[in-house]
Amino acid sequence: MRNDGPPRGPYLLGSLRKGLKVLDRFAHRQSWSLAALSAELGQSKPTVFRILRTLEEFGYLTKDAATGRDVPGLRLLGLAGAAVRHEQLRWQALAPLQDLARKTGETVHVGVLHGTEAVCVQAVEDTRLARMHAFVGERTPAHASALGKMLLAHRTEAELQALYEGRDLPRFTPRTISILPALEAALRRIREQGYALDEEEMEIGLGCIGAPIFDHAGRAHG
Repeated sequence: MRNDGPPRGPYLLGSLRKGLKVLDRFAHRQSWSLAALSAELGQSKPTVFRILRTLEEFGYLTKDAATGRDVPGLRLLGLAGAAVRHEQLRWQALAPLQDLARKTGETVHVGVLHGTEAVCVQAVEDTRLARMHAFVGERTPAHASALGKMLLAHRTEAELQALYEGRDLPRFTPRTISILPALEAALRRIREQGYALDEEEMEIGLGCIGAPIFDHAGRAHG
């Protein structure tokens, strides 16, 4: 039986913490019954039942038709797969980035698309005094960066509408694309030419070029 007590720290959500503890148990056993999971966590059956039903509603858990037990859902497996791919990309990209930085004298980085932001997962800086700084975890608006536009260019029209419909495109410089039709036109050109440019769209004086990294299924993953 496990009982870790109340949430620690003033900003932790007790209900979310309980839900995450439920998910954690599926890393140790693939399937759980309500009774077994309740006993394992030291929580009442009604509390655990509500958590399980909520996780099922959002696709993180599902019922095994043969046993009636809860098992990981496709959404949870999808998140796990994404985390593994990002971590693999981070370390597999390091040596090529170092080589490219040496050859070009430029800061180079690899990123992935997260919603409407490009997230840096690996970076190597050049050694010049005047340079672009990049760090792992940095987020930039995808519509205003070469890396982000490259990834957006490989999304479907429906995916783009879901990402941007009803949203403003923030303007950072006079050259920033700030309306969706103009962005869609730019993405069509990027698909045709195979690379993307940031021509002072995030910062005056800063230019970048982005090219896709395809996964085994031919999708632009980074």
